[in-house]
Amino acid sequence: MRTNLKSFLRRWPRLYGFLKRGRDIYRVLQRRLLGTRMEEKYWAKAHLCRGNDWGGKENDWARGYWSSRDHGHRSYLIDRIFEFSPSSVLEIGSNCGPNLYILAKRFPDAELKGIDINSDAVQKGNEWFSDEHISNVKLMVGKADDLQQFQDKSFDVVFTDAVLIYVGPDKIRKVIVEMLRVARRALVFLEWHDFDSGSNHLGTYVGHWTRNYVTLLKELVPLVETRVSKLPKEIWVDPKWQEWGAVIEAVLQR
Repeated sequence: MRTNLKSFLRRWPRLYGFLKRGRDIYRVLQRRLLGTRMEEKYWAKAHLCRGNDWGGKENDWARGYWSSRDHGHRSYLIDRIFEFSPSSVLEIGSNCGPNLYILAKRFPDAELKGIDINSDAVQKGNEWFSDEHISNVKLMVGKADDLQQFQDKSFDVVFTDAVLIYVGPDKIRKVIVEMLRVARRALVFLEWHDFDSGSNHLGTYVGHWTRNYVTLLKELVPLVETRVSKLPKEIWVDPKWQEWGAVIEAVLQR
């Protein structure tokens, strides 16, 4: 129905453009006024109102993520994590676990955990891992800024994949401080990175949140070594991912 409405409105380009600009302004105001809480509420119930985010045949939201394991960005991200030879890994915002599935194949003896705000994705992911006879992955319900279930320095690597783009200036410091607390060796983010070092390191909203992570990490851990690798354009055809997409590595301990 939404697609049909969009096609109908496009018959009047000026009206369509006006409504689109109004929608964009409304979204920016929402995020400024409500902050990250709005995104948390949305993603916790995303399975109730979304189809397939990845363009596959499945009409099940979580199954769409599970079926996206072969998307090019995942292997690119996992290759970066692989360089740390981790024995334990935590993913923040793991959904049903497509990245952890790839990690489990590469590190069958590693302790792999993921937290996600969506309980449906967590439940289904755990079921699918069991069906695949993968026993070293455990998914749990949790929030990025509250990792109390994990002790300090619990994981060699803590990583995100397109999660911090939904975290606004109101929570980004708290989220990264929590990840720093539970990480031993490295943080690895695949996010929208603003390559201008003079930009707002807490975040600028350009459809999602982008920020300069090098500046932000140096504020939080001054002596940290950071590396930024821009995503190759062929990995993600979306223009904004081609402009902003990057892997950011914070090396805490070699």
